Amino acid sequence: MGAAARHAQSTARAAAELRDAAQARVDAVRAAEPGAVFTVLGERRMRAHTPGSHQGTAVGADGRPAGIRRQFGQLTHRAFWGWAAVEFLSHTGARIEEMLEAGHHSLVQYRLPTTGEIVPLLQIAPSKTDQERVLLVSPELADVLATIIRRVHDPAPAPSPSSPPTTTRNAAGTRPHPCSSHGTAAASPPE
Repeated sequence: MGAAARHAQSTARAAAELRDAAQARVDAVRAAEPGAVFTVLGERRMRAHTPGSHQGTAVGADGRPAGIRRQFGQLTHRAFWGWAAVEFLSHTGARIEEMLEAGHHSLVQYRLPTTGEIVPLLQIAPSKTDQERVLLVSPELADVLATIIRRVHDPAPAPSPSSPPTTTRNAAGTRPHPCSSHGTAAASPPE
């Protein structure tokens, strides 16, 4: 295994760990009563208890300066989209600009003429080479794409509680494109 492959695996593993840790934190905040002190991943926290506080907001406790709030919902949101970008790029070999152009219309079904089996394909819009590419969707990529689609269409199971309601729709009142509005993992993507 070459150095590039080891780095790609390490990056994917780190992105998955960050996503899982962020989700564990927001789940712990949601399970805690307002004002309650709780421990998650070895960190002591206190759930915000101010009237009207967002469900995913926690106030630091034990060694953290009083009054500093961590927006765990937003951290979970960013970690998810960072993981999604890393996985999409590693499974497809696409460029970032190609990932940003991908959407539901990029997924197509093809019926094999010999067996009649339907296989999923991903169309990559032309970019550098001005030629469209079509990739066979592996089971791993299919799982990533299904997770992204579920997140875009049904954010209720894992909402970003510390984000204002406008994050699920853009200024025109429509849902943002699932990939193009997210940028890279370091960007602040809308939900």
